[in-house]
This record gives sequence, structure tokens and C-alpha cells, in this order.
Amino acid sequence: MSRECYLTGKKNLVVNAVTRRGKARAAGGVGRKVTGVTKRTQKANLQKKAIREQGVEKTVWLSAHAIRTLEKGGFPGVELA
Repeated sequence: MSRECYLTGKKNLVVNAVTRRGKARAAGGVGRKVTGVTKRTQKANLQKKAIREQGVEKTVWLSAHAIRTLEKGGFPGVELA
């Protein structure tokens, strides 16, 4: 089972962590310089929840956004168990 939202498809992203040095020009310096760029993962806010879909109860990964939408009744045919 992959860590991906069952309803919205949200999953982890690979992003760059940019390391900088120096003082910003607006703060009276000569500007910020990039000294390193490394890859890191930005994790989706996923939680395991039980849902009922067409009468069948199953445990799935849901994003926090999907949980809030479910509470409002935003996904037809799916409800929190």
C-alpha cells in the first residue's frame, strides 16, 4: 500500500533545500548568495482513516484536505466510517 491519498492523489514531493549566506540587500547587505542545493522530500499530511464506499468499509490513507472535504460531504458516495 503506497502512501498516497485515496481520494485526491496527493503524495510526497521531491523539492530543493537551498542554503544561502549573506545579508539581504533590503537589510543593508550586498545580497544573499546560494551556497548549496540539496534534494529533500516534502511529505504530504496523510492519515489512516476508515471510510465507507458503496456500503464497503475500508481503511485508506487520506490527506487532511480530503478529510475536511469529506466532513462537508464533498465526495459523493464516500463517507467517514
